[in-house]
Amino acid sequence: MMQLLGALGLFLLGMWLMTEGLKIAGGKALEHMLGKWISSRLRGFIAGIVVTGLVQSSSAVTVATIGFVNAGLMSFSQSVWVIFGSNVGTTLTAWLVTLIGFKLNMSAVTYPLIGIGALLKVFSPKVRGQSLGMALAGFGLLFMGIDALQASFSAIQFDPQTLTQWINSPILVGLGLGVVLTVLTQSSSAAIAIILTASASGMGDWELAAAAVIGANIGTTSTALLASLGASSGAKRLVMAHVLFNLLTGVVALCLLPVLTWGLNDWLGSPEHMPMFLALFHTGFNLLGILLMLPIEPKMSAWLLKKFRRVSRYTHLDANLASVPELALSGVPKEVAMLRLAILELPQQPSTETKLDGLLGRVEETRDFINKAGRNTLTELQGEGFEAAVADLHGFATALESYAEFVQHADALSNPAYRQDIQEWLAQVQQFADLQRQMEQGLDEPWRALNQAYQQLRHRLIRTSISQHLDAAALEQVLRGLSACLRCQRRILEVGQDDRLTVVPEAA
Repeated sequence: MMQLLGALGLFLLGMWLMTEGLKIAGGKALEHMLGKWISSRLRGFIAGIVVTGLVQSSSAVTVATIGFVNAGLMSFSQSVWVIFGSNVGTTLTAWLVTLIGFKLNMSAVTYPLIGIGALLKVFSPKVRGQSLGMALAGFGLLFMGIDALQASFSAIQFDPQTLTQWINSPILVGLGLGVVLTVLTQSSSAAIAIILTASASGMGDWELAAAAVIGANIGTTSTALLASLGASSGAKRLVMAHVLFNLLTGVVALCLLPVLTWGLNDWLGSPEHMPMFLALFHTGFNLLGILLMLPIEPKMSAWLLKKFRRVSRYTHLDANLASVPELALSGVPKEVAMLRLAILELPQQPSTETKLDGLLGRVEETRDFINKAGRNTLTELQGEGFEAAVADLHGFATALESYAEFVQHADALSNPAYRQDIQEWLAQVQQFADLQRQMEQGLDEPWRALNQAYQQLRHRLIRTSISQHLDAAALEQVLRGLSACLRCQRRILEVGQDDRLTVVPEAA
């Protein structure tokens, strides 16, 4: 039993290393295929197959697609066929295991793959090279794990009938096993590879094995359901489409199972034929599901678009994207730009009722997202991108702190003795904020003019205070509030503007 557990751990470790390495090494392809290339149902379907083949994980593609929809980078109609394609793409793992893992002697290839992969991981100067090395090592460990699983399953004295002694139905038992394996491994590819290996060792008849493959296909929706928690309405619709597609294909496969296996009883009696049958069966019922979806999908999508109408705050960030740095980095600059515009829309008429908690919360959410994405292995360019975003967020946080100080002095700024001069200057601040919001070029002169106007205003206020014998403490509060307002505009201006602005410090 411990040998079986170790073999399973070796296999899952290889699967994880291969998937993680390919996600990082193929991040550019993943972003391009999912984010830019898709423009039709056919393209979405092809992208789902290709990207799933690249990263060897339909769950990763599903989660990334949900993240794209949740972040507004992909429409619902585009994403549906990506998910359908990923279901077909995941069948490639079954063929990989069947044609290579069982047909070829991998002992001569496994160790070189692990060795070359380890050398690339340790000595490659580029992160993508290191990730490719991790994927190669994972590929070798994967097939080493398959060999170990075969040996472990063969050594087990097991009567398949014991599985059905409580439930007198191999199909129900197989369905349950497939779902449980997929939920536990969080990968239908891993679950199906385990099912193939066990069946090749004579553990279970063809009905139980085929039902387990169907169960694995249904169980993969658990990852999508978890990813949809707290997601946008569009992402929830996508997950529901994923669940409906897998349930439909599962039901059809169960109904057609006797027909698909008619006349094959003798051939399927030999365990060595089981992997090929299961690979054909897995691919066949998924392709059949695609054919059924051609007329059904438009009606299903129209129905789903009427559901989940709860409006959530729009954001370019989604926790599902954080697992793939290339995708995470595609959303961060857009979120930073949205934050900048939201801060610039704050009114320049001080009011104690101004709500800043929401903006501060968005800054913290973006920081948390970057921290989560930063836990992955990053390329140098990705690291620089995230560093720049963190610097921008620091600028936003200090700008909001200055604005909060400006709001705190709202009562002092409404002093009748200073009101007219202050209102005129605040109108000029509003004009400058509008220029920033429009992303105007050449803001050096407007910024200098605003600073100069502030210095003149300060002198006028001091002169008024002295000539009218006004309270010096009240004047100090006014000057603090105006200085905070100017400082807020400067902090926003500094965010991402180093290439077009020579910053002039605000007057003391």
